[in-house]
Amino acid sequence: MKIETELREDHQMKLVAELDNDLLEKYLRRAARKLSSETKIPGFRPGKAPYDVIRRVIGPELIEKQAVELMVDDIYPQALDEASLKPAAAGTLEEVISMDPPKFAFLVPIQPEVQLGDYRAIREDYQPPEVSDKDVENALRNVRSSYATAEPAQRPAQTGDLVYIKLDARLVNPEEDEKAEIIQDSPYQIIIGEGEDDQEEWPYKGFSNELIGLGENDEKTLGYTYPEDSSYEKLRGRQVEFHVTVQSVKLMHMPELNDELAKSLGNFETLEELRKSIREQLEAENQREYDQQYVSEIIDQIIEGATIKYPPQVLEEEIEHVMESVKEDLSKQKMDLDTYLKLRELDQEKFIEDEIKPAAVKRLQTSLVVEEIARQEKIELDSGELETAVSQTMDELQQMPQFNKLRTERALRNLTNYVTFETATRLLNQRVTDRVKAIASGQAEQAEQQGEPESSTAEAPAAE
Repeated sequence: MKIETELREDHQMKLVAELDNDLLEKYLRRAARKLSSETKIPGFRPGKAPYDVIRRVIGPELIEKQAVELMVDDIYPQALDEASLKPAAAGTLEEVISMDPPKFAFLVPIQPEVQLGDYRAIREDYQPPEVSDKDVENALRNVRSSYATAEPAQRPAQTGDLVYIKLDARLVNPEEDEKAEIIQDSPYQIIIGEGEDDQEEWPYKGFSNELIGLGENDEKTLGYTYPEDSSYEKLRGRQVEFHVTVQSVKLMHMPELNDELAKSLGNFETLEELRKSIREQLEAENQREYDQQYVSEIIDQIIEGATIKYPPQVLEEEIEHVMESVKEDLSKQKMDLDTYLKLRELDQEKFIEDEIKPAAVKRLQTSLVVEEIARQEKIELDSGELETAVSQTMDELQQMPQFNKLRTERALRNLTNYVTFETATRLLNQRVTDRVKAIASGQAEQAEQQGEPESSTAEAPAAE
């Protein structure tokens, strides 16, 4: 077999394989036997007719076509071995160049390549936000609200009341071909004044105070222009008109904030113990959210400075994964993709190109960069740690009713393999996250200068 290779710009290898002529006759006869076993030839049992008879009855074109299929099935793996290629996805037969001698051109998607650039030079201040006393008190207020009782208020709404409304919102100056309606006749409930310290209050900060003085069946129209730094990206700089219809106003009876409330919420003897627990939970949550955002921004910088190459088939697979995730999320909301697209007045092709594909590219690039960082930083998983984590997850799954439906050994084995893969991915990603955080915050460099051993699980320094 003669092999020629040519690397294309789309990160696929054009692989040309040329065979000896004597192989063609062998495959023609194999193809004839196969076709004769599937075709009734008068006077002969299936697969027993002579080659010349088969050729005359079935026709040389069909036999040659079948021969090509058989040759490709056999030759493609051999050609990959001889060219030392490990494809990233299934290859394709691009062209039958000739049959005399047999010569085929394949397109082989090759493994992605990543050159990270000087990612170790990236530096960003690491300063997780502190939990203030006000944050703790707001959390306590939410706890009280969740245990509050409500009764109809025979008066207009005041601060602290629970108000049920129907809300409409529309863009004041929609762009051409842009739908004006943002939400229509949407039910909503709000405690007046509860979100006054929340920058993310919906639909905007201070909205609940606009309800003060309104009673049941009252209506009010409000206008608001979103700032350019609004967290609602699509509404930045846009003027929106809101129409509120009050359905009911209820007076909230809040439980007293004391030791008795703390005892009713769990293993707390005093209110101060509850406050301490809430603070610790908020600190852990803040740390988790900050780390996630911090590392995500660092990874984005690494991607920007990296050279990442992959074949189109790999991206297509990622697009399919993203689409499946979207469909799964929609199904949890009792909605299918067609309905979702109709509600947004989108066709599927545009939805994939404008939203799914960019998300798939981001996911793919992130995954490839994380893998390359793990390789360069020599980050590996400890087999004992992985085994312990998998066992713990399997023990938890066994407590679920669905586990009893795994009635076959094969189903259990498939679940175990899936849990092992997901757990290994999670642990490796966490190791890479910790390492990226240590590098970008400067801790890794400090450790190296002090002669300390590097650790793939190093923690970034706490905020001062």
